[in-house]
Formats: sequence, structure tokens, C-alpha cells
Amino acid sequence: MFFFYNIAATLLFFVFGPLVFLFLVIKGFVDQHFTERFGLLPAQLIGPKASGLRVWLHAVSIGEVKLAKTIAEQIQARESNVSLILSTTTKSGRQTALRVMPPDTTIIYNPIDLLWCVRSALKKVLPHLFINLETEIWPNLLWTCRRLGIPVFLVNGRISVRSINNYKRVRFFMRDVLSAYWSLSMISSMDAQRILSLGADPRRVVVGGNAKYDTLGKEAGPELSRRIAAIYRVTGKRPVFIAGSTRGGEEEIIIEAYRELRARYSSLVLIIAPRHIERCGSIETVLRSSHLDYCLRSDLEGFTGRDLPADIVLVNTFGELFGLYSIGTVVFCGASLVPLGGQNPLEAAVWGKPVLYGPSMEDFLEAKALLEGVGAGFVVRDKDEVVEKAAWLLDHQEESEILGRRAREEIECNKGSAKKQVERVFRIFHEGL
Repeated sequence: MFFFYNIAATLLFFVFGPLVFLFLVIKGFVDQHFTERFGLLPAQLIGPKASGLRVWLHAVSIGEVKLAKTIAEQIQARESNVSLILSTTTKSGRQTALRVMPPDTTIIYNPIDLLWCVRSALKKVLPHLFINLETEIWPNLLWTCRRLGIPVFLVNGRISVRSINNYKRVRFFMRDVLSAYWSLSMISSMDAQRILSLGADPRRVVVGGNAKYDTLGKEAGPELSRRIAAIYRVTGKRPVFIAGSTRGGEEEIIIEAYRELRARYSSLVLIIAPRHIERCGSIETVLRSSHLDYCLRSDLEGFTGRDLPADIVLVNTFGELFGLYSIGTVVFCGASLVPLGGQNPLEAAVWGKPVLYGPSMEDFLEAKALLEGVGAGFVVRDKDEVVEKAAWLLDHQEESEILGRRAREEIECNKGSAKKQVERVFRIFHEGL
């Protein structure tokens, strides 16, 4: 398996690599640290910070980086002398990591899953253990860790309904890859069953809960909410419709729903925060074709007016969506009106907000069940249902606050998983030495 995977990966790299690189350049994803993706890490990047126990955490993007912060804090609370290295896959994840991670953390890009890239990075960092957050499975990374004697742990693991069938097609391959893990802590019993169906060792699989509950509770504070409200000029009584993490095909639905709602709620503000800000240009085209006035989030920098320059704000900057949910009267979580599995609705619910989302929530079934269990989650299938549910929330704000409060309380009741998962990692790690 190892041999054939590397032959295929190498061929694909040389055939499609130049085209992929050109695409990344055009989209602005190539920065001065891009060579780290080939395992080329400057010696001074690791050396001065690498004393004590070296722990390499891997987080894909923004959501996983926030989880990494919570895990890192638990590691530092447990281990007296530890050096943290965090790798991310995306540029936005790296930018978030530089802002939120403990100050002594070394931030790098995860190496491309080619043998020489992975070996170079691992031999430069020489971690004592590797912790993978959620489930991004890179065969060469796992195999090389095993060959170098580096224990690998999966924390907050999940296998979505959408991805399980793809994994099952290569089950014969997955069994060998998953054998590199010393422990696989899965979010739910369903996630555990799915990873077991792929060939994971039952003795190494546990249900550890969702550590993101711990992350959300810490971040949702009044200071952040006040800062966001001041930036977006919504400190008064104006209702706000937040459409977060939207994907292609959803903005048109949200914009049409907003047009209808504005006929009834003339002061309603719409804030659209697309999942990928490089799509802002296409969203602006939709807004202009709808003859709607709007401004960009970047336009608010240095703006001294008391009120917003337009009633629609298109967010073209990173890192504010979580705080934005705090000022929403109506909140919609995207990637759900289109078949993309949804985004995490708990990021809004932790602020005490009921949440609207589409029917495609396969990646967040646990969160969906939690919200609907307390009446704070609403499925909307089209523009008419968005208008109907949003109007109900706007007309029944007292009931809305009660539902949102129940959601937040339910999230608080589920905290504590981060500490338990970290304790398990280090208990197994120290017993295995």
C-alpha cells in the first residue's frame, strides 16, 4: 500500500502540481511561507522554541485552530515543560493561529503528503507526539510518524455521513493507515462506529465528546460582542440578519429573502459573511444586479459616521464571524441550503441565538439535534421558509431570547471534553514510554 500510494501521489504531483500552483497564485493563497508546504522549515523557526516535550498539533482551518487553542491550553496546564508546534492547511487558519494561539507556539503549514516533504518536516521538528484535530487523514504523515516512532493521536475525531462512503471505497487501504494511531477519540458513538467500519482497532477507539463546547464558551464574552457592535454600528435597536459561512447558490436566496423582509422591517440590516472571502466579487455582482446598496467590511475601517453607510454589509475580512453572531437578531448558518453538509450552528447558539439552517447538515448532526432538542434550531428549505422563520423571530423576540438561552445552557452542560481527551492522550503517551 505504501509503495503504490507514493507512486500515485508522486505522479499526480508532477502532472497537476504546476496547474494547482498557478491556481493558488491567482487566488492569493501563496505567501512567503509557502515553501513550508514542502517540508522546508528554517532551522531557527523550530530550534529556539523546541525545548522540553515537543507536541505537534495539526488543525486544518479557522474552526480547528480555535479548537487547537483550547487543547493547547489544556496541554500546558497538564505538562510543565512543553513546546507546541501547530500546523495548518489553509492561509486563513495560519492567520487565525498567529492571533489566538499561546505566544510561544511555532506556527507552520502542514507539509504536502509526499514522502520527502513529510520526512523533511518531521525530522526538522522531531516531535515527541503528534495530535491530529478532527479527521484529516494524510497517509504518508501517519506512516512516517509510525516509522520514526512518533505516537499519533486523533482528538475530536469525526467521520461525516457525506464522507463515510468515499472512505469505505478504500477500506482495504484505510485499515493500514488508521493503524498508525495510538488512540482515536471520536466525538459521538456514530463517529466511532464509522471509524470502526473503516478498520480502526476497536481497542484504540473511544467516544470522547466534543471539545468545541469548551472552546465556544470561553470565546463568547461581552467584550467581543461590544467591539463587534461598535464596528458594525448596531449598538441601537436595529434588527440584524446575519448570514454566516454562505456558499455559492445561497447568497441569492438570502438576498431575495432580505428584500421581502425589508418591506416589513424597514430598519433591518443584512450582514453576509461568505465562507470564502474570495467569492465577494461574485456576491457584489448579485447585489448590484438586485439594485441594492451595500458596503464592504473593509470600508468600515476608519469610517467615522455614526450609522452604517449602507444597510447591507459584505464581510471581506477574516476572523470576525464568531463575534458577528453575537449581534444577530436572525442568524443563518450556510453550506446547508446547498448539499455541502452545513457549518457549525453552535458558534451562533453559544451567544444565545436560535439558528436557521438548510436541510443539508450532515456534518453537524450532533449540533443540529442539540438545538432542535431545545427548540432553537429551525430548518429552512427555500426563500419562503427563510422569510417565514426570520419573520417569526423578529416578531417574537422575547420567545426567541428564551430559546437562545436554552441553547446556550445546553452547550454549557456539555463542556469538559477537552480536558478529558488531553488527559487520555498523555496517559497513553506516558504509559507507552
